Amino acid sequence: MGRIIYQNTFGSQGSQLDLQRNDLWKCSISLPTAIGLKWEDEVQFAVEKFPFPQREKESIPIKYLQQTNKQIGGDVDLAPVELTIRYPFAAKTAEALEKWFWLIANPLTGGVGLTSQVKSKGYFRYLVPHMARQIADLQPNATPGQDTLKDGLIWILEGVWVKAFKMTDADMTTGNQTAMCLVTFALDRYYPENINAMRVAI
Repeated sequence: MGRIIYQNTFGSQGSQLDLQRNDLWKCSISLPTAIGLKWEDEVQFAVEKFPFPQREKESIPIKYLQQTNKQIGGDVDLAPVELTIRYPFAAKTAEALEKWFWLIANPLTGGVGLTSQVKSKGYFRYLVPHMARQIADLQPNATPGQDTLKDGLIWILEGVWVKAFKMTDADMTTGNQTAMCLVTFALDRYYPENINAMRVAI
């Protein structure tokens, strides 16, 4: 029998049907060591949006007389992923991204990098409330923790490299917008870290 029959129990007391918030997540990518900077220190906090590309498979049509059946084909090339990244000018956010872009192809020298040396690996983590920590922080003499959120569903990002990089258009007629780094990443594939652990224990 289904969990919900007639009553809406999403988020109701004791139901454990808490939905993942779309703004609680972080994306971490290992920058190539040649850059000399760490994504977690310079970039991770500034990532504003992460659009998941559609994952698809090719199909092979096989016709026999009147009917056509489809057999499984290869993976479809993933669409590029454009991350919107805030530009804090006193941090090395833009520097880390630009150095990665130059490692791939240097505009001053015309040199190009080796694909195997400029590609990287990353992780996308949904974050969920750590309720045990929330409760512990209410106790007498509690030391506030830095783990009020914990990892939820984790996706592995394989074969990541900077395909395109630009700043948002400058506009002197607006006073309520900030400059952004628009970075397009090529991505070989992505998948759950553990297909048997896509449920997060509360």
